[in-house]
Amino acid sequence: MRWHLGDQAGSIASLRRSNQARDPRERQGRLHCLGVIAERQFRMRHIEAACQTWTSFLNERVTLSSARGDEHLKTMLKALPAYRGIAGVSDLEDRARQAAQLKAT
Repeated sequence: MRWHLGDQAGSIASLRRSNQARDPRERQGRLHCLGVIAERQFRMRHIEAACQTWTSFLNERVTLSSARGDEHLKTMLKALPAYRGIAGVSDLEDRARQAAQLKAT
């Protein structure tokens, strides 16, 4: 709701609090939440922060399969190429492509 009301930073803070309070067994919810946070950070042009969150997302996704996670991965792969000049983006993109290939096989 905060995001839609224009409170972008508050939206991200709320999502982070939600993930902190989430039961560790609720892995799909945490994965989705990380994807939303990263996408919002990216839309705010906080590229480095989005990359850090997407790294956490990929760490969670290694042993988890979810349709929403797949959608977040697709969004990441579409977003990253424009920012390859920023440190770490190319490595993250390579890792995301590997994750997508593993899913496809």
